[in-house]
Amino acid sequence: MPWYIVFIKEMTGIFSLLLWFGSLLCFIGYGLQPDRADDQSNLYLGIVLAAVVFITGCFSYMQTSKAASLMEDFKGFIPRTTEVTRADFEDGKAKPVPTEELVPGDLIHLK
Repeated sequence: MPWYIVFIKEMTGIFSLLLWFGSLLCFIGYGLQPDRADDQSNLYLGIVLAAVVFITGCFSYMQTSKAASLMEDFKGFIPRTTEVTRADFEDGKAKPVPTEELVPGDLIHLK
C-alpha cells in the first residue's frame, strides 16, 4: 500500500474524524462571532484540535510504517525449504520440502 494511503487512513480514523469535525465547528463558531477581536477562544481551540489530530496522526503513521518495515524484514528469516517427515513418504525419512508446501501434520526437523 502506498505511503500516502496509509497516512490518510491514520488521519481519518473514527476518533480523528470527530476531532477534525470539532475543529471545523470551532472555526465556524469563530467566523460567526460578531466581535472576533474580543473573544478568540474558538479560534485557539480549533487550532489546538487540528494540531493535536495532525501530530497524533503523524506519530501513528510512523509507528505503522515501522511495524510494516519490521514485518518485511522478518520475511527474510523464512527458509526456502524445510526438512520434514510426512506420513505419506514411503520410506519415512526426512526430505526437503518447499516452505510454501508445508501442511498440518508435517514433522519439521530443526537444526
